[in-house]
Amino acid sequence: MITSVGFVLSLISLFYLQFTPTSCQNFFNTHASMGGHYFAYKWPNGSNIVWYPERNNTPHSGGAIDCFGIGKTAATGLEWFFRNNNSNSLDVRFFLSSRRNPRRMQVLVGPQFGLEWTDFSIQRKTVIIVHGFLSHGHEDWIHRMEEAFHRWGNVNVIVVDWSAHGNTWNYYKAAVNARIVGQEISKFLSHIVNATREQSVPEASWAPIHMVGHSLGAHICGITADYFKNYSTPWEIKRITGLDPAQPCFRVNDLSLNKRHAPLVDVIHTNGKLFSSIGLGLPDPIGHMDFYPNGGKRQPACINIETSAFDYLGIPKSAVEQAICSHGFSHAYFIQSILSAASGGCHFCGHSWDLTCRHAQQIINGTSSLPGNCVEMGLNAENFSLRGSFFVMTSNTTPFCDVSSRDRTQIARRISEDFAGQCQD
Repeated sequence: MITSVGFVLSLISLFYLQFTPTSCQNFFNTHASMGGHYFAYKWPNGSNIVWYPERNNTPHSGGAIDCFGIGKTAATGLEWFFRNNNSNSLDVRFFLSSRRNPRRMQVLVGPQFGLEWTDFSIQRKTVIIVHGFLSHGHEDWIHRMEEAFHRWGNVNVIVVDWSAHGNTWNYYKAAVNARIVGQEISKFLSHIVNATREQSVPEASWAPIHMVGHSLGAHICGITADYFKNYSTPWEIKRITGLDPAQPCFRVNDLSLNKRHAPLVDVIHTNGKLFSSIGLGLPDPIGHMDFYPNGGKRQPACINIETSAFDYLGIPKSAVEQAICSHGFSHAYFIQSILSAASGGCHFCGHSWDLTCRHAQQIINGTSSLPGNCVEMGLNAENFSLRGSFFVMTSNTTPFCDVSSRDRTQIARRISEDFAGQCQD
């Protein structure tokens, strides 16, 4: 049962989960037997669901979506319910484009599958872009990223639109659907493999896959990689870039994006605070390379937002708006890194960081003694061998990677605020 009204209200404000406190309480009126052998749920109308888990039917990757600390048995039961009440289980759409044919072409999965009308070539690098919660494949930032990739190189771009699963007012349901979406993406990739083999394209010439996912889409990338490994194919997901991977439901979860999902998992944290502190992204390092622009909690361009109060939340509206803005800046930084790689512009310098306030101040002041004075955040991260966590300074105006001394001063002040009480020598 939900015991923290503040937690529920934060969920309402940040993720538009349209439950009243009363219906939330009814919704999570769950209980398991002492031995954890069943899950029971009582609808507000009095009807009951009792679910007995099958002994040999364990969830994918051994994980269950548990957003509210109700326990694995109850969480698995809720996941089972939402998964089996999903009327759009196959409605994941795929749009392909290339430098020569930048206009998107939708490719259907199933008997109608075909690449004849596209310019897809498995001998080119393939980039797959996956959006997050309450989003869709036609967002402006996705179009900008798609165009940036085509400007940078001759690559295939696949945009995944799972809005039928993600545009639900219920964040928990969207998190459960992430597993289904990952499975559908892996099926789509297997169709490409089969079509390519029919064309007798030498397998040694197949170029790698790079997946890019924002928020909940970052975890979908990891789930996709897990499923795709089950197919016998030389086509490999070599890299996954997580753009501020979603925190709710995934902070302690086997389904969360992690470094076992690909040879290189790089993560950009832009709103990585504890959820209770109005943070939408994971604060913890989860990849081979974890980049923390300006400390990874708030982004400079998102600070000065008009302040008002949410009476029902008891927190300033600006805190919510700053969180949403900072959460979205992860893809803004990544897009800029692609454009800079294409044009030879400035780049985002990452400095090895131990995640402490004191060390962040040393990096800002130029007195850090750790190696890795410039490991690039963004597209070119794959060109660097150093692994670990990295502090990155940015400006609050485009191109964001051109940092002035004034920017450094402001970043130092905000770090002191974000790490309140932790910056003493």
